[in-house]
Amino acid sequence: MESLPAAWLCLKPGRHHSRFDIRRSGKIAALAQLRALAMSGIMHAAMPNSHSSMPDIAALARAIDRPLALVGMMGSGKSLVGRRLAQRLDLPFIDSDAEIEKSAGITITEIFELAGEERFRTLERNAISDAADSGPSVLSTGGGSICTPETAALLCDRTIVIWLQAKPETLLSRIGSISSRPLLHTDDPLATLRDLAERRAADYGKAHITVTTDQLSAAAAVAAVLRALDSHLAVS
Repeated sequence: MESLPAAWLCLKPGRHHSRFDIRRSGKIAALAQLRALAMSGIMHAAMPNSHSSMPDIAALARAIDRPLALVGMMGSGKSLVGRRLAQRLDLPFIDSDAEIEKSAGITITEIFELAGEERFRTLERNAISDAADSGPSVLSTGGGSICTPETAALLCDRTIVIWLQAKPETLLSRIGSISSRPLLHTDDPLATLRDLAERRAADYGKAHITVTTDQLSAAAAVAAVLRALDSHLAVS
């Protein structure tokens, strides 16, 4: 004989129970049974397993014939995700901002202050062009790189562009100090980020691949990029 659900056994014998009591007990019993199923692993088959869908990394790396250019707003994770992605794929990692500072001998902030944004964008385009010439790599680009028509054409034609997308609130929480972010030296950095995100959305939309990184750890974001890249290149 089938045993009664545990919640029904909570009804004391001899007490008159209303239909509401019985219905309520039935709901409690159903929840208890669902929890039991989850604990026993029966429900796991219905839940996605990110590890089981990971692509063949070696095959994926062999299919990459050009730089993977990460684009997106400041704070989207281009540098952190980029470094880890490069490690997984055994590719060189290139940070366009770092290359610009190396060639100019001054910081990005100083370039903006001394020479202006137009000069910075020229240096940026040159750095990205050099990276494209160097073969497969993971390239982290500046937030506004793809917003310049010439640089956008360069990125779209000679790299695989991956947009790391995130909400402005997420971006600001990741950025922390804005001292090294000249574009955020305003009275309301969050409003500035929202405005920039809105104005740049169409440019970022030129990317070959889009990965949303809100609420993802760096490791999870890397895994998401690998799966999206595998699908884009039709490796698996």
